[in-house]
Amino acid sequence: MLEALIGVALAAVLSGLGTMRLVTLVHAVRLAGAAHTVATALRLARGRALAAGEAGEVRFDARNGRLELRAGPMPEMRPLPPGVSFAGLPARAGITFNGLGTAENGTITLVAGAGTRRVIVNQRGRVRVQ
Repeated sequence: MLEALIGVALAAVLSGLGTMRLVTLVHAVRLAGAAHTVATALRLARGRALAAGEAGEVRFDARNGRLELRAGPMPEMRPLPPGVSFAGLPARAGITFNGLGTAENGTITLVAGAGTRRVIVNQRGRVRVQ
């Protein structure tokens, strides 16, 4: 009987550790996906601005946890995954690309749980994820 009780206690401890690691893993995956979504929207805005020869913009709505791609015929809204939010945004809460593909420097910081990711745009319009 004692061996069975020890076995059940050990199984409970291991499942508790597994659950905590699973939550951390879910936050990390959602955060990585959100960072790549933001980077893709920025690259798409830059590409559309280059193709059209006019400005393209991505605006960030920290309150509602979404971004708006304003490049092309119609604006597109993209929500962040649940549990992911903006921790830091450029001063104007957006990045604008001109017809030559250049932009102002800007860093978008995303947070989920204890993890953070940054999407960085330089003056030449290059977008990278850290």
